[in-house]
Amino acid sequence: MKKGSSLSILSILVCCSFNTFAGPGNTMERADVFGQGLAGPVIAVEGARLVRKKNQLLINVRVPTPAPGSYSYPPGNSWNNDAIQGKPEAFSLWAFIFNDPSACVGGGPGICTGADARNGTPGAGAFNVAGHLVAGRVLQLSGNVTFSSSPFGGAPLTDPLTAEVHLAIAPHGALQPETMPNQIQTPIGGPDYWWLATFPPVD
Repeated sequence: MKKGSSLSILSILVCCSFNTFAGPGNTMERADVFGQGLAGPVIAVEGARLVRKKNQLLINVRVPTPAPGSYSYPPGNSWNNDAIQGKPEAFSLWAFIFNDPSACVGGGPGICTGADARNGTPGAGAFNVAGHLVAGRVLQLSGNVTFSSSPFGGAPLTDPLTAEVHLAIAPHGALQPETMPNQIQTPIGGPDYWWLATFPPVD
């Protein structure tokens, strides 16, 4: 079987598995993925999907794999070394959840940004949803956030049916085996380095 055919079949299986997990009677929201940065171009039309349940959020993001060397690599921090070009490369998926969007101040009154999740805005929290090493043509990250999920920072999930949700794919650069699994479970960079998707609050 050709490599491309195998990849297509795998993508279909993951897609169908997510749809099945979502279950009947649950509305799936879709959003474009754009970046790097807030002003970056759309790289995947409706590439992000969100399903709201009474006790959790189901999250799936599927985008073309950013080619090594084709994007900006973030500097290191207290959790990660500098991201550098290589193969395979590591990516992590983060969810910034705003249980009470009206409390946000990061972009102005009622305008939520990642700063709200980092700065202790009531009801705002940041979660590591998934991490992945990839060398193929499609980057797919899936996971969930539940009432029992521990936030990396900020508040736990309390209002999955109405919360505002921002997703971010963070690039960690070449695999650094000596740092795994920390490499894909801790943050690196900021919005200028991330690919993003946003889901507005539900009334």
